[in-house]
Amino acid sequence: MSRSSKRLYANGLNDSMDASGYESSNDTQSLLGSVTVRTNPSQVGETSVLGAMFIVVNACIGAGLLNFPYAYQSAGGIAVSAIIQVVLVCIIATTLLVLALCSDVRQSRSYQGVIQEMCGSKARFICELCIIAYCFGTCITFFIIIGDQMEGILAYICGGTEHLVHWYQDRRFTITCWGILIVLPLCMPKKVDFLKYPGSVGVLASLYICIVVIINYFQWAKTPSPDLVTEPSSWTQVFASIPTICFGFQCHVSIVPVYSSLHKRSLPRFTRVIIPALLISCTAYTLSGIFGSLTFGSDVCSDILLSYHGQNITIMIARVMALANMLTTYPILHFCGRLAIETMLQSAFNKTDEEWVLREKRRRVIETVTWFCISLLLALFIPDIGVVISVIGGLAAVFIFVFPGLCLVQFVLQHSAASRRKKWCLITFGGFLLALGVFIFSESFVLAIMNDISGVTKSGC
Repeated sequence: MSRSSKRLYANGLNDSMDASGYESSNDTQSLLGSVTVRTNPSQVGETSVLGAMFIVVNACIGAGLLNFPYAYQSAGGIAVSAIIQVVLVCIIATTLLVLALCSDVRQSRSYQGVIQEMCGSKARFICELCIIAYCFGTCITFFIIIGDQMEGILAYICGGTEHLVHWYQDRRFTITCWGILIVLPLCMPKKVDFLKYPGSVGVLASLYICIVVIINYFQWAKTPSPDLVTEPSSWTQVFASIPTICFGFQCHVSIVPVYSSLHKRSLPRFTRVIIPALLISCTAYTLSGIFGSLTFGSDVCSDILLSYHGQNITIMIARVMALANMLTTYPILHFCGRLAIETMLQSAFNKTDEEWVLREKRRRVIETVTWFCISLLLALFIPDIGVVISVIGGLAAVFIFVFPGLCLVQFVLQHSAASRRKKWCLITFGGFLLALGVFIFSESFVLAIMNDISGVTKSGC
């Protein structure tokens, strides 16, 4: 979601329809029965398969990459974590197709629109609350990462010292300065179109970090072997990596606009988008998790870049790229959260578009400053990104599993003419998705509270 949110309002519809304005996908008939949806001939998507694939990769690969090595070690080692990741990615691929299928019913062009059409206005309200909470939590994560990277950058500039020497090296000072001077001004505009190109560079920064982790493994191989976790100490430990995996692969909020913008959109064509995109993302996350774990073992930090010390120019470049990426991505996530707030308030006060636009600037300033100040204050006192990811990873599971599961059940009940047996199979699968999402959300939330009460931090440093 992180860097693809700027495309939340991309438009595009399938232009392959019959003379009556309806379409029926032969590929879904065998599984779902005869599905009839209306299309709008005046709207035609222009995004190619390759372009859509890049957008999905851009949506997946983000700040979660920094936390994967620690998540691998926390869950009981590389083998267990990799298996869990592969299983979840396979399920994630099906939920992306479910959202695309449901968006065809009424030609919805946003995630919230799909929830509105399939599950009703109350479900949409809950969805928007989750979007606000998720975007807010992610913004806190970005502030923490900014502080983490500035510590390493200033240590490099000051000659490699690992201890706080000067007042300007204090992370609370650096986070506040970058926030006030860069982030807040970027959040003020009504639109964030100007961040489209800097945001797209973010995926390159993430891939560079992945490559740096691999290269530095071979450079650090001469040092004594780290204390590597090879198996979980208890069956509950295997769930430790799930929030990070969900956070890393959460692209569902922006997947509906991507599907809407796809040229000649259809489920088979969309499959050609999501399968390569998920493979690329999964490969990047897996390589980062494996080589980061092999390099540092159980001593790895929740932010992998914090584990590297000394005058390493490749790590220095990675930190600068991560810093720039967070500075330009925060405003995009804030914009999505602010838009959800505006939608909820307009609905709550029952205002028309003409009435609502009258005091738009005043509301925008108040909402932006409030959002910025609260997220900044929380980031100053939260020790590391693992604490936040453990919570918003559970929220990501709601977008990935809970809402798609509900949509699938509603789709089968309302719009599918499949056989009774197939209907029950699909409803059962939808119920499984719902239960899985609720379990992950509850487990992540409870675990985060228990760690906070017991004083256990999510950092390996």
